[in-house]
Amino acid sequence: MKIVAALIMLVLLGGTVATAQWKKGDERIPDTPDRKSVSGFGAHLLIVENPRAFIEEWQKPETPKINPVSEVKRGVLVGAFVLFAGCKPDPQGLCNSEVDYTAYKPDGTIYAEGKQQPLWKEAAPPAGIIQLSRAILGMSMEPNDPKGDYKVKAKVTDLNAQISFELETKFRLH
Repeated sequence: MKIVAALIMLVLLGGTVATAQWKKGDERIPDTPDRKSVSGFGAHLLIVENPRAFIEEWQKPETPKINPVSEVKRGVLVGAFVLFAGCKPDPQGLCNSEVDYTAYKPDGTIYAEGKQQPLWKEAAPPAGIIQLSRAILGMSMEPNDPKGDYKVKAKVTDLNAQISFELETKFRLH
């Protein structure tokens, strides 16, 4: 296993945002294992190839093209990202949200993890705006890594609102 900068911190300040999408029209979209919301705080976990390119795409003024992957080849760098909306600001207008990432091998043992990483600890994004988390989990799938289904979990926590929930997704290594 090779964890590439186990957690790549996004140092890009003030990135482009996308409009909130946990609603379709005025109706709330049902929760799924990789996308949930509680009391207005929502998050979506996804896996992408080439995390740097994804960050660059997110920074563009246009709505970003998001292409999550479910199948990964050896030697490919992947990143687990959390998109979120609705973090509660403190009296100074700052969010205080964290993410715990854990990736599991096909046998259920831990492959990579990063705990208490910054989801967002800055000024609260405008209401209804989806933002890219500051921390991601970057992984490079090596030749000796076992093939099969890898599970990735992200526990997202809004410390100001005292809300926490877990997201889960998976990808298959060939």
